[in-house]
Amino acid sequence: MKLHHIAIWTFRLEELKEFYVRFFGGKSNEKYINPKKGFESYFVSFGEGTDLELMSRTDVQNTPIEENRVGLTHFAFTFPSQEEVLRFTEQMRSEGYTIAGEPRTSGDGYFESVVLDPDGNRIECVYQEITGGGEGKGEGKTETAIGAETEVGPEAEARPNTETESIHSVTLDTERLLLRPFEEEDAEAFFACCQNPNLGNNAGWPPHQTLEESRRILHSTFINQEGIWAMILKETQQLIGSVGIIPDPKRENPQVRMLGYWLDENYWGKGYMTESVQGVLKYGFEKLKLSLITATCYPHNKRSQKVLKKNGFIYEGTLHQAELTYNGNIYDHQCYYLPGISQPTPEDYEEILHVWETSVRHTHDS
Repeated sequence: MKLHHIAIWTFRLEELKEFYVRFFGGKSNEKYINPKKGFESYFVSFGEGTDLELMSRTDVQNTPIEENRVGLTHFAFTFPSQEEVLRFTEQMRSEGYTIAGEPRTSGDGYFESVVLDPDGNRIECVYQEITGGGEGKGEGKTETAIGAETEVGPEAEARPNTETESIHSVTLDTERLLLRPFEEEDAEAFFACCQNPNLGNNAGWPPHQTLEESRRILHSTFINQEGIWAMILKETQQLIGSVGIIPDPKRENPQVRMLGYWLDENYWGKGYMTESVQGVLKYGFEKLKLSLITATCYPHNKRSQKVLKKNGFIYEGTLHQAELTYNGNIYDHQCYYLPGISQPTPEDYEEILHVWETSVRHTHDS
């Protein structure tokens, strides 16, 4: 048994049919017309999924569509990646459709946005990565949102620079840390870190309750995700956190990435986060040739602000009421950015030295 179709009354039958065909790849049948009842309808199919019946009748009443009401409130379409959710959301915005929910990672592990169709029906655009067991509905908060030291906006899948190797396989090395891709074997250490409420509650996601929950989020959010690294302490080979750079959902420039990270509480105050961030910034600016790296954090997260300022990030303002967390809190986001010019390449150093020497000679000659 499976859900066969969902039906919607509309006064914009043709417009709504074209909307779902154009933007969601639907295929429509021929219009059914019952002149006696003043009834018209289309069935729009989406592969093997549930069909959508669009219906119009002369006696249907126009009542407001409210999110918080009893009855059907929304339906969802799955997308192949976080990047596609972000791209589609911006396409809807650019074409004048209402974005009722900005891209985010929900407390139960979905990466999603909400758009309204021409009639105001709520459509969830959901990233759902299929893992080994086929369970789970998407990603939990990524390193960009799971952080005691910082929490940054919703994670998205990053697009590697075509001139460099895929970020999937990149390993970064710092003085005390190895930044490598996540692995299945990290599950127990990952759970040991993420069950701590001082991490999750400081970043807007619920503390992990079971090893299986951590394993699911590890698969859907961290393993094989571009731009996300496990922080491994070289001395003990222990997983102590995560760091990464992902596309910034608030900026359309593909040369901009958003920084995010989290760190096990046992290792706070030892400089590990600053060290790992410096390694990732160097990679982002020198290898990926990024023009800007951004970050956000809650106003009360002083540790996050300290890390960002240590790494040269510039405060650019507060995004008010930016996030509704899993437990009902509404928080502002403090927004920061770091331009690529702040990270000179070896070639830049030579040019700077040349300018300095020229200036000195000119001063001495005069």
